[in-house]
Amino acid sequence: MTARWPRWFGLAGVAPDEPLPVRRIGHAFEWVLIPLALWLPMQWSLESNRQIDAHLAELLGWLVWSVFVAEALVLGSLVGDKPRYFRSNWLNLLIIVFGIPTLWAGSPWATLARGARLLMMASLLTNAAHVVQRMLSMNRLGPILGAIVIVTTLGGLIIGYFDPAFARPLDGIWWAWVTVTTVGYGDLVPQTPAARMFAILLMILGVSMIALLSASLVSFFQAEEEREAARVRRLIWTKLQQIESEAEERARHNDALLHRLAAIELALVRAVEHRSALEQKIERLLAQHHLDAPDTPSRGDDDGIDPTSTS
Repeated sequence: MTARWPRWFGLAGVAPDEPLPVRRIGHAFEWVLIPLALWLPMQWSLESNRQIDAHLAELLGWLVWSVFVAEALVLGSLVGDKPRYFRSNWLNLLIIVFGIPTLWAGSPWATLARGARLLMMASLLTNAAHVVQRMLSMNRLGPILGAIVIVTTLGGLIIGYFDPAFARPLDGIWWAWVTVTTVGYGDLVPQTPAARMFAILLMILGVSMIALLSASLVSFFQAEEEREAARVRRLIWTKLQQIESEAEERARHNDALLHRLAAIELALVRAVEHRSALEQKIERLLAQHHLDAPDTPSRGDDDGIDPTSTS
């Protein structure tokens, strides 16, 4: 359900399965549209109070409309599945049709055309929400700090230029940083309704982004601790692997020594058995020799003379 509602409302953006370069271009357009989300409420308030020139307002309207047209043309030409992209981003097409600054001016549909501004604001805020969501998922300090600097500085420049309470834009930047960081010195205060409306929006964004920065800092230090713990675990695992390897090497060496000792003992046993067999064979030969040898007669018996007789 959560993954489908952007498509139902025509705010899906580039699909996750599109090529990486196309998704990066879509993210770049989201960063371009974030300043417009900050500027549009103040411009509309200035227009309603007639604090901005009509020609300048019309020029700015064409500029905002051109950004939506450029996004639709560029991304629509680059995505692989073009029908799906336009079906899931039908709100942008509606904004392009009804948001043309001069097409509906003075016509009975002018009120409806002005309502396209609300659709435009919804699209811009959705793009900003996508950026914040990616920052939360990344837990990276660099993009978050960069977003805070861009939003706060840009907001300070805008309010410092249009509100008479600020003598110069740098005063607006100072006020924006004091407001976003919740310090609140009170030395500079917006006076016009348009500036106060813009200040409310900047306060909401600022508090949200500071909270996001705090959460990211906590996640950063937790990640550092986890990386250190992982490094220690890798060292322990490497040492255990080394000990196990050395133990296996010693076991193989002991097995080789035992094998050699067993071979020597076997050779000794065989030598002893061979010697015993040889001795037994010699004894049998000697015994056989004594049995086969005849008795030798004396010389007197051979001559027939009694050796005891006398002449």
